[in-house]
Amino acid sequence: MEIAKLGPSDKFSLADIIKSSGITYRFYTDKNDIKDLHINNLCADSRKAQPGDLFVAVPCPQVIKHTAEAIDKGARIVIATTEVIDAFHHHTELPQTSCLRNDESVIFIETPSPRLALSLLAKAFFKTQPEVLCAVTGTNGKSSIVSIVRQFWELLGYHATSFGTLGVELTKQALHKKATLPQMPSTLNTYDSLSFFYLLQSLAHAKINHAVFEASSHGLDQSRIHGCQLSVAGFTNLTQDHLDYHQTMEEYFQAKAKLFAEVLSAGKIAVLNADSPYTERLKEIAIKGSVKVLTYALHAAADLVASQIKTHGSNITFDLKYKETTYPDIVLNLSGTFQVENTLCAIGMLLASGTPLSEILPLIPKLKSVAGRMELIGSTPNGAHVYVDYAHTPDALEHALKSLRTHTSNSIWVVFGCGGDRDNLKRPLMGKIALDLADSIVITDDNPRSENPANIRQQILKECISKAHEIADRRQAIAYAIAHLEKGDTLLIAGKGHEAGQIIENKIYPFSDKQEAEEVLARLKI
Repeated sequence: MEIAKLGPSDKFSLADIIKSSGITYRFYTDKNDIKDLHINNLCADSRKAQPGDLFVAVPCPQVIKHTAEAIDKGARIVIATTEVIDAFHHHTELPQTSCLRNDESVIFIETPSPRLALSLLAKAFFKTQPEVLCAVTGTNGKSSIVSIVRQFWELLGYHATSFGTLGVELTKQALHKKATLPQMPSTLNTYDSLSFFYLLQSLAHAKINHAVFEASSHGLDQSRIHGCQLSVAGFTNLTQDHLDYHQTMEEYFQAKAKLFAEVLSAGKIAVLNADSPYTERLKEIAIKGSVKVLTYALHAAADLVASQIKTHGSNITFDLKYKETTYPDIVLNLSGTFQVENTLCAIGMLLASGTPLSEILPLIPKLKSVAGRMELIGSTPNGAHVYVDYAHTPDALEHALKSLRTHTSNSIWVVFGCGGDRDNLKRPLMGKIALDLADSIVITDDNPRSENPANIRQQILKECISKAHEIADRRQAIAYAIAHLEKGDTLLIAGKGHEAGQIIENKIYPFSDKQEAEEVLARLKI
């Protein structure tokens, strides 16, 4: 993300910034007093370093090269690990072109975790945050939940926002303030630390005092949001995904758990899905940190429980029990019973942040579908329905297909693929789920990235070949499935949801599942 100037125009005291950040550090300098030292900006990207910057050397295979580049561009204060600092003190591994070989003017500050230091420094640099700040983590449901929370806030009249995979979305009350906010990338669940805290400050300065965001496992593992002043943190579920990064489910869990162990502070509230087998461990972590707990569930005992769930065409009704009181026949105008679970989490987060249930209940029927999340695109002339959903994990695909079965009087079709350069263990699992839960399957390309797309398709097909058609071109796959729908059928186009591009090798080509489906349906009506 390009930000012309990260901080205000005046310089900041190095001593004040470090003290207010609370980072663990020690100086490698002969200076006995640093109170007169100042910095212009924080920087973690050596390509953008400028004279007077404080550069944080985030660990990576090229960290020494990047640090040398930042210093060559004028950074004179560097926060890094002992290993990086030793390389500069002993002149080992330095690029031949580095001007540092005889330059002793750089002040090095050693810290065990530069990533955490960057986040805490960003918090100290960008001091203000929205009054009500909520985060949601989990494998599935994050985007839907932050959108539902934002919709509730809009209906309540708040200047509010949600941000994450779908970008920064504002309530209608706050839309006129969009021009004062930075342009944020829409490709990340969780922004880098500098962008994240800069956005929080920008929101607070714009008087947008309610914000909810997605906290990804990558962002939590890399300490990108540590230091934010959360009011509430929610947890949805934990199922197989991202094992290319985390390696094991336990490592994946530990990354998610950081939201409740290290980010959410004592006295605040964790909203946890009691149906998840991981929730008991999260509850123990929360209680140990003096964090309060509010639970929700469809099946287990919880503070918020939905029961008597019934589907009616394109909406759902259920009974809602909160503590000892039951509120019958709640209407939710969304498709997919998993959206009841998402709505419960959102309700729990509103309750935890101070909104009474009496104000929430009348608003539930006014909720609208989230872009690319079980979104009804339209119907064929013979009455078959077409949905687009972001389901790209085994659990999400299973929930989506099971939910649509209750809305379907005939056959279920599904079109999907799997992303390249990602967890390949889930590919056969998703093939088996499609075999068990769908009547007809079309296996196509998702975002193959640098992988051979044919190999990805074969890994899926080996578990569902008896019901599957293989059509590599996603546009053709969608058209084929829609053309073969019969009365009462339902088609789920899964995996890409809201995405407006398809990643093939290192290029992004314009592509939207929703747009493709709409165009095919329009041609059929003609």
